[in-house]
Amino acid sequence: MDKPYCACATPPGVSGIAVIRMAGEGSCEVADKVFTIRRAAGDARTVSGMSGYTVAYGLIKDPSTGKVVDEVMLTRFCAPHSYTGEDSVEISCHGGLTVRQEILRVLLENGARMAEPGEFTKKAFLSGKMDLSQAEAVMDVIAADSDLALRAANSHLQGSLKTKIRELCDDLYSCMAVFEMWIDEPDDEDALKALARNTNALSSAREKMRDLLSTYRQGRILSERMNIVICGIPNSGKSSLLNYLSGYDRAIVTDVPGTTRDTLEVSTSMSGVPVKLIDTAGIRETDDVVEAIGVNRATDALSEADIVLWLVSCEEEDIEETLMERIMNLPKETKIGLLISKSDTADESSIGKKKSMIEDTIREKNYSRGLDFCGSISAQTGEGIKEIEDLVRKTYDELGSAHAQEVLLTNQRHVDHLSTALTKIDRCIELSRAGVSLEEPSLLLRTALEELGEITGDSVSDTLVDTIFSRFCVGK
Repeated sequence: MDKPYCACATPPGVSGIAVIRMAGEGSCEVADKVFTIRRAAGDARTVSGMSGYTVAYGLIKDPSTGKVVDEVMLTRFCAPHSYTGEDSVEISCHGGLTVRQEILRVLLENGARMAEPGEFTKKAFLSGKMDLSQAEAVMDVIAADSDLALRAANSHLQGSLKTKIRELCDDLYSCMAVFEMWIDEPDDEDALKALARNTNALSSAREKMRDLLSTYRQGRILSERMNIVICGIPNSGKSSLLNYLSGYDRAIVTDVPGTTRDTLEVSTSMSGVPVKLIDTAGIRETDDVVEAIGVNRATDALSEADIVLWLVSCEEEDIEETLMERIMNLPKETKIGLLISKSDTADESSIGKKKSMIEDTIREKNYSRGLDFCGSISAQTGEGIKEIEDLVRKTYDELGSAHAQEVLLTNQRHVDHLSTALTKIDRCIELSRAGVSLEEPSLLLRTALEELGEITGDSVSDTLVDTIFSRFCVGK
């Protein structure tokens, strides 16, 4: 018999309480060796005698010495109605590092073993408590650092992606059954009618798959963050804006131009959207070797930006044409916001003139694109910050569609398998319309179904399962 496995489910560090999990056959017997009940529902005297989903107060003791390790609360869960589908217990103890280590030590010395990374959730998957997409969503919920990311992760955890994929599989299985039915009589009159209807059904399934894939435009933002690059010439107020948006002094701010010599990154959320703010070195022509490296890195950051906040202050006499060229030649998908900075030190007339001068220059140079937003900001008063937040949310919303409200793809692995399946469906439809032998279209559908099964775990390999769960934290 394999030993029950245990781990601390709370992160390292001192806290009010910590939770230690133990699951698997024999969990209650190990707990009985180290836990003395002082009070429990129904006057239970042992963990094995406790009813499921009840809590007992008592002492964890080291059986080898009889010494008390900690006063704890112990909760019992009974198979199959537990997280893993097995008998399990959770020990809520004091949150000190030594307390946790000592409790784990006595559990290990009395019949338990340390859990492997992600073993609790892996057992939940293997016991049918959740599919693979739901299991992956567990870590997404833990890692979520914005409202939208948490909402998408919870949607997957509740089975929205599983339901969508299995609906697609049902459609494809029905289509494959038609191919199999007429594989020996493809030229029969009834077969021709059935195959024509089948091709239409395949086309409908293909559109559903395309709609699902299109949601990754938004889902990518939730998993990888929206890149917002703050750029401008030296001393245009970039670092002050970064500090204001991040909520703390991440960047050094001085009146000396060129203080920022490298890119600085801060992860946060704006209007519920996870973002990565990137403060760049001032972009200008320079003979300074170190500053030139910073300028090159700033240029590289621009090429990967989802939104560019271009800061220009009224103190600037001329427009830095090198910077303008690089910004205005960015792809149209990149949103560009022109912000007249340090608005608290300039009057409305000066701000208006600066905006007009830049907009006129952009028109005169006949760039293939224009500005997406134009406003003014002050990192001292907060003026214009709300408009930046609105731009972030608008950019995110524009990536989606009505389909995105139901389920969002946020995992690159899911995208890869769905894309491969879609390619096979495209080829299947092409062959079906060409009137060739039905064997190849049927085989393509079978392999497409295997790709979709990799998402839910219905056709996943043991190696992939081990790889996915090896990335989990030990206590989950």
